[in-house]
Amino acid sequence: MKFAQGKLAAPSWPVQLNSAAAFAVPGLALWLASGYSYGAVLLLVGALFTLKRWVLEPQRSLTWWFAVCMFAMALMWVAMADPAERMGQWDRPSKFILAIPCLLYATVFPPKPRAFVWGLIVGCIGAGAIAIWQVHGLGEWRATGRTNAIQYGNLALLLAVLLAVFLAAIHKQLHWGEKLLAVIAIVAGLDASVLSASRGGWLAVLVVMPFGLALLYRYRARLFWRVVVGLMIAAGLMSVVNRDMLTARWDEMTSEIKVYDTKRDASTSVGQRLEHWRFAWDAGREKPLLGWGVAGYLSEKQKRVAEGKYQPAIVEYKFVHNEVLDVFVKTGLVGVAVLLWFYLLPIWMFWPTRERMRLLDAGGNPPLRRMVLAVRMCGVCVPVLFVGFGLTQVFFAHNSGIMFYLFSLILLWSMLIGLERTARGAPAAKA
Repeated sequence: MKFAQGKLAAPSWPVQLNSAAAFAVPGLALWLASGYSYGAVLLLVGALFTLKRWVLEPQRSLTWWFAVCMFAMALMWVAMADPAERMGQWDRPSKFILAIPCLLYATVFPPKPRAFVWGLIVGCIGAGAIAIWQVHGLGEWRATGRTNAIQYGNLALLLAVLLAVFLAAIHKQLHWGEKLLAVIAIVAGLDASVLSASRGGWLAVLVVMPFGLALLYRYRARLFWRVVVGLMIAAGLMSVVNRDMLTARWDEMTSEIKVYDTKRDASTSVGQRLEHWRFAWDAGREKPLLGWGVAGYLSEKQKRVAEGKYQPAIVEYKFVHNEVLDVFVKTGLVGVAVLLWFYLLPIWMFWPTRERMRLLDAGGNPPLRRMVLAVRMCGVCVPVLFVGFGLTQVFFAHNSGIMFYLFSLILLWSMLIGLERTARGAPAAKA
């Protein structure tokens, strides 16, 4: 893959280390248990060993705002921690805190984008291979990978979408063999999502597709219809290959919705979610500013179920199965504001405005401009897809959700900074 013109100096070891992390985060995410953590550890180790080299380096204002946003999320999860977990209650906040030095370090030594692209290819193929093996080889009814089936299916979908964005943006820079391998990987990632039987991913696609297609039409109008046709072919292929599973899951979902509407039966997957949402909305409106807290939320839920106001199926769950409602009932509108900031800030950071893209036109380097567009579009897709995932799952309650969101955005943002430095002729980092 050729992304820029001219002879480049050999990258320093921190850049090489960060490029390895850029490969590992998507590449190992679904192959190994906690595979997304290996790349994060590489970044943290690099940050510790080069502390004197990056800690005083100037940063963009948006980088600092993203760091502050991470810290705010850490505080929110301190407020949402369950005291019954004892030391475990610090697990989620610590991830947000430790990601801050990784962000500041990675932006000083940006990784190479091609490492992330190859990581997406390997990650998608690995996810698809494991899903096929589990469902068709072991005879399991759904693919779970090395984690929860919902997390697995949604992250496989995310990998496939990001790779599709890169392929659409930089296909002119790829050899035919690389294009074919990328297409196979995208299909494998989508198939893994389908075989996981995670219906939340379907909603996420509906959320992200208008954003992706709008950006594509705006900047690559000639490619727009080819991508639309490609998506239709991919959707048709997935529907034919997995017709029985898709039909069964759709019929099950519509049946469960009907049963809940008519009988208030919350014993099903959909029914439990709808009942939980009803309780969270009702309780949240009673304490809208700061919420009930975790202990208050759990005790109030048990109390109202005992009074017969809500179905017993919701008692055993700590989370509401909706990201925004879960934060609302536990931390009120203050927590919701932090969560929305965590979604919206990255969208603004990466959004390819005409002014941002115009800065690259003067350089006369179309491959570089296409890569910048790909990175920006992927940076938008990550939070938008997570909004979709969060409609039916508290994604940030899971290690995979927090780690992949944080470190994919850290890597994409640092890659973008490195590309734009190259466009301006500035060095990527001090030797």
